[in-house]
Amino acid sequence: MPSIRHFLLCGLFALGACDSKVTSTLDPVLQAKADTITQCFPEHLAKLNALLEFADLWRLSGGTNPPDPTGLTWSEQPDGTIDVTITLTGFTITSTISFYSPTGLLQNLTLPATSLSAAIDAAATELRNLFGAANPFMVGEWTMSGAGVTGSGALTGIIGGSANQNELEELRTTGATPAGGPPAVADGTIELTGTHTCEMTFNTPRLVTDGSPTQEYPIGVITVRLEKTAATVTTVNAAFTMDGTATGVLTVDTVPGRFEINLETRSIFHRR
Repeated sequence: MPSIRHFLLCGLFALGACDSKVTSTLDPVLQAKADTITQCFPEHLAKLNALLEFADLWRLSGGTNPPDPTGLTWSEQPDGTIDVTITLTGFTITSTISFYSPTGLLQNLTLPATSLSAAIDAAATELRNLFGAANPFMVGEWTMSGAGVTGSGALTGIIGGSANQNELEELRTTGATPAGGPPAVADGTIELTGTHTCEMTFNTPRLVTDGSPTQEYPIGVITVRLEKTAATVTTVNAAFTMDGTATGVLTVDTVPGRFEINLETRSIFHRR
């Protein structure tokens, strides 16, 4: 059966027929971009999914909070921040979660010790009681480490006030330091090294994860920059759009068509 890369390259050039002989003569720049997508993005998506699953524990479940998943440990610190460690296959995420007033003042709240999601839910309730319909927020500064894995960034969660039934209204990729309110939107980065080096820089000003009690997948757009370093450096700029279903769409700058990506299996299918 022809490979994904074979179909992908055929789609890039909208050829009526495509065989391995034709594939070998295609524009090397586009071929390098195709290789970067198929070789780099699935593994990066696995790491990005791990961050989104961590952020899924921030959902405000109103007392029906899930237990801590296997591999997660956390502890509240004297200043009210929470230190979190998530041990996964091949890499670890460490994070410090801080809770803030709408103007960016650190809050030392009373948190239960039952589960991380319950502690965050309780923190959001206390913030609502303190600040009413204003929008307090929480910041999770994170790092990622492992064999051939490094990464860092921060996620900021905007918490809806009493008029919004205390929802996690949105997530943003940000810096770690408030600036008279939430931190400014900023990039996160993940780098994977092995036979080649792949670095992903990503950014989103608004990602909805808690729009409804039954929402399973995020809604929003993540701007992505992939850089693969092997014999040469190839850069791919793309937008990754998620609509609340298990299928995300990656559109790549200067490349015709789109790449449909299964968020569960991380398989890639190119459509013209």
